[in-house]
Amino acid sequence: MSVVDASGKTLVTCPVGIGRGPLKQKLNMQDCITPAGTFVIDVVLSADPKFNRIDENQKFLISKNSHFAPFVKDAKGLAKIFETMNWQDFNRDGKPDQAYGFAFFGLNGKGTGPKLISAGNSARWYSIALHGTPNEKTAIGAATSEGCIHVQKSVLKSLLQDYKIGVGTPVHINDGTKNASDVKRMSSSADNKDPGRTRN
Repeated sequence: MSVVDASGKTLVTCPVGIGRGPLKQKLNMQDCITPAGTFVIDVVLSADPKFNRIDENQKFLISKNSHFAPFVKDAKGLAKIFETMNWQDFNRDGKPDQAYGFAFFGLNGKGTGPKLISAGNSARWYSIALHGTPNEKTAIGAATSEGCIHVQKSVLKSLLQDYKIGVGTPVHINDGTKNASDVKRMSSSADNKDPGRTRN
């Protein structure tokens, strides 16, 4: 992944993880494909409210739902969404997975998901995103996600705390791999047997 500013200067270059689905057009949120194309960051979520932001149009649309409105009202509500997301127990081992790591940069565009969904009495963001992972050793440089882009914690911290990207930042995703067999891809059956599996 490369982060480039408006002048074309490269700010960050790093390896990332991608979806374990085949390299083709994304059709739905269950196909495990990382979509290619141009997207825009529409939400920034972290445990620290001072960094949290949401696109005003998304906020307006989501606020029409009385259940979701409190979660997008302010930065503290967005922090609650992120807390709920990291407390999910996708692998059913009785412990929070911390599946989204340090931060979550949600993407808006074709095939990126429905946005906010219910999680019990709370809510969680459900879209393709750049976000952390609790399994950096196996996820970074590999194809193990359900479509999101896994980013190292150190890189996420820099992107977040130095405001290198934020709501409104365009994100271009392309398949830069010359040979698809170069990507370490985890099959669905192997993933379902992985005790460290997280749904993200």
